[in-house]
Amino acid sequence: MTKNPFALTAPKALRTSGKSPFGRMARMANMALGSKVAWEDMDRLNPADPLPQQNPLRKIPCMILDDGSAIHDSTIIMQYLDAYDGRNMLLPAPSPEAFAMLTDAIIAKGITEAAFNMVYEIRNHPEDGQPNMEYVDAQREKIIGSVAYFGKNMPATDANLVSIKLAASLGYVRFRAQHDWESQSPKLGQWLQEFADKNPFYGETIPTE
Repeated sequence: MTKNPFALTAPKALRTSGKSPFGRMARMANMALGSKVAWEDMDRLNPADPLPQQNPLRKIPCMILDDGSAIHDSTIIMQYLDAYDGRNMLLPAPSPEAFAMLTDAIIAKGITEAAFNMVYEIRNHPEDGQPNMEYVDAQREKIIGSVAYFGKNMPATDANLVSIKLAASLGYVRFRAQHDWESQSPKLGQWLQEFADKNPFYGETIPTE
């Protein structure tokens, strides 16, 4: 297929943090496609950082295009990179299969969102040590339900929109130790190992404290 069949503006830089699970999703997609988009490790604590001008929500990842405009959100960035690449490697052309994959991708991303919410609810109560456990448990139930779903609906281990998001999300929950999903679904643990073995960029993007 022709490179950049939709005449999209070329991606210039992928701005994120090495610790961001959402940024990791975009980085893995970039590497899976063999794209040459540079990765900028940004510092959100730096008041001089231009992120507020690039994304009014001040969220990462944020991809800057050659014309200075920006694309936000890991899912949209991954779709943009795939469309620019032109091979439909991460997501098929619009079809029932594509929309089913998009739905699964959002479920996979939701695992990270739930774990992220748990981490910050607990982290925001360092003094009294009394996070809202009802809220924390509700987030954990989202993870448990999603792990159960993917235990029955495992994607292929080839790199695509769903598998990349799921791998990043499972890795993040393991990293933050918010739920022992590997005991809940050993088959999903095997799936992640097979994904990591097949796709070296998984190991290359593992976050560190």
